[in-house]
Amino acid sequence: MGTDQEIRPEYGPTNPSPEEKDKNRVKRFGSVIGLKPEKEQCYRKLHADTWPSVVERLRRSNMQNFSIYVTELEGRKYLFSYFEYTGKDFEGDMKLMADDPETKRWWKETDPCQIQLPTRKPGANWSEMEMVFFMK
Repeated sequence: MGTDQEIRPEYGPTNPSPEEKDKNRVKRFGSVIGLKPEKEQCYRKLHADTWPSVVERLRRSNMQNFSIYVTELEGRKYLFSYFEYTGKDFEGDMKLMADDPETKRWWKETDPCQIQLPTRKPGANWSEMEMVFFMK
């Protein structure tokens, strides 16, 4: 496939359309952000013992199966996150989390470790990723 062609989503049995995804109770989210190499150890230490109040806020925001991975690509470090959302008001739950004092305090620790990517949405730290495969 040539590089001058527009890339568009492809939907099928192993990659449901947005309409099919909306029918599911569980919404899946993947995102990516850069990691400052000099802050990697700090980031690892923070997440080795995440504050219980932060974990509880994530649960109250209807998030589950939350994972963060680190990788190196072309000499740069990146974080990939995945979580499942089981609530009915994603924006509302994310606002409650963003307004939470303990979460704000946590982000003051983690944000300096990260490098925002140009693909992120306005106001977001992490860049959303598009799902291209799903197997139950």
